[in-house]
Amino acid sequence: MLPSQIRTATVRLGPFLDDLGSPWTGRVTVRSSAARVWDASGATVHPRPAVVALDEHGGATLRLPTTDQPGFSDGAGRPVTSWSYTVTLELDGEPPVRHTFPLPGDEGDDVRVIIPVTTAEEATAAAPRDETAAATTAAAPGALPVPGDPVVAAGAGRGLTRRAAFRAGAMVLGTAAAVVAGQQGAAAAPARGSRVGSVLLPAAQTIDDDLVVGSAAHPHSLFIRSSAAGGTEGGPGIFDSTGRLVLETYQPHFQHFGESIRVELKDPRAKGMLTYRAAWPTPHYPDGDFTWVAGHPNGPQSVAWLGAHFLNNDDPSSLAKNLQHGHIGFEVPDSLGQLQTRLEIKFIDPVTGKIGTDKTAIRTNMADFEVGTSQRGEQLRVVGGEENHRDVVWATRVGTVREPRWVARTVAGRSNFELLRYQNGNVLVDTPFGVDRATGLVTVGGQRGTSAGLRVVRNGGIALTVTPLEAGGHGALVTGVDATTRAYQSDVTGDAQRRFVTLVDGTQQWGTGAAARDTQLYRRAVNQLGTDGGLFLRSSATPATASTGGVLFVADGALKFRGSTGTVTTLAPA
Repeated sequence: MLPSQIRTATVRLGPFLDDLGSPWTGRVTVRSSAARVWDASGATVHPRPAVVALDEHGGATLRLPTTDQPGFSDGAGRPVTSWSYTVTLELDGEPPVRHTFPLPGDEGDDVRVIIPVTTAEEATAAAPRDETAAATTAAAPGALPVPGDPVVAAGAGRGLTRRAAFRAGAMVLGTAAAVVAGQQGAAAAPARGSRVGSVLLPAAQTIDDDLVVGSAAHPHSLFIRSSAAGGTEGGPGIFDSTGRLVLETYQPHFQHFGESIRVELKDPRAKGMLTYRAAWPTPHYPDGDFTWVAGHPNGPQSVAWLGAHFLNNDDPSSLAKNLQHGHIGFEVPDSLGQLQTRLEIKFIDPVTGKIGTDKTAIRTNMADFEVGTSQRGEQLRVVGGEENHRDVVWATRVGTVREPRWVARTVAGRSNFELLRYQNGNVLVDTPFGVDRATGLVTVGGQRGTSAGLRVVRNGGIALTVTPLEAGGHGALVTGVDATTRAYQSDVTGDAQRRFVTLVDGTQQWGTGAAARDTQLYRRAVNQLGTDGGLFLRSSATPATASTGGVLFVADGALKFRGSTGTVTTLAPA
């Protein structure tokens, strides 16, 4: 018996009558969606199927706890609310029908639940052959006959019609491990066909035939139930209570062999998506777990899609829009809850939009692509043979319309590295930067010299340092096409002309920066230095005696010469 403080409500199902008004016979099975602990007494409520036979009027009455009342938790202090109930209606001779519903306390103490009924003819309309042509299967220990279905014996086996097979499959797939109320779990999940407390779990059955769920007129879902009975974080139990769909395969890919799951798209705009939905009853964060929902949602929220589709949903007549689709992709919600494709692989031709392409595209959208690294040495690689270029491209368009702006390339053959510059319209301009793989020589300016060159900007300190590491090493080399090539030049910000220029033949030129340079020093002949103007010498003290040769200097305005013996000769008076 439930603790007296738990609020309950009466749930009425039916009555279910035939066309003459006679009540149906059968049963309903009810099960809640979550295990929970009543904090006031510590009583634990574990979901398990509860079966109630239809009464003489063809109806059933259940007394169930309301699903939004406070006082329940997961045993670790987190409140449990907003669970649901699933009712399975089995009218004798008809396929079972499931209906899931919440039972909020504000609906009153007496609630009538309407369950849609599917007839046997509708449920089997999609069957490829008559349902009385039963498939055979090995007998399951403890298996119960299904009322209203013909059975054909086959040796020691027990025949199942398609309808019986569906029921057996639903029983096996939909029934989780049952536990006695208040039991704290076991070391391992109870086996099917075994008895737990006073409950006999159904034995697994083998269905040796196709299993069809629903029909075109009445589509249905196949649910594989799980529960928290085996234990959640901080909760009771330690056994596995997760339902699974397990597919075995042995064949390699010959034609279509080995296809374990097939999603058939029946419309060119259809989506066949594997969906992950968040459906926990209480939020993890105090202000809610979803950016687009205030508080906590009442129902499941889709948080991830994986699937494929062909055409644009809204305008399939537009080739431009269709080229944005035709992919298998991963989608996750944005801040408004809209699912957006973040990673896609194209299966359509990038020009015609038709299915099938010799070179596909893998794209991200509204996403950063990150490669995590560790001591294992993870890498982002562009791999190809030496006979091919290996490119990383920065472009403005997707698909076959090439609009590159920059291309980082290892060149076919020697695998030299190049940075290529493009104009609009996929026009290559030049290669402003390159590295020879064999020598390590770095080239700036392009092979044709069309690039602007190299600019070094420095805020304080030395802007460019060249450090030769061997005696007699070389710091810089300028090779010009003639003697007028400038090896070095300089100016001051705002100058109209370069103030100082050094030509490759050694000539040095000076100017004010406002006009053409007017002073120069150059090689005149063998062992001769020349200038086209005068040479100014500032007055100085008498210099020290040179060991060889002599020193020309000005003292008190007079031009003088001091030889290697120390004699000072006045060449011109002041």
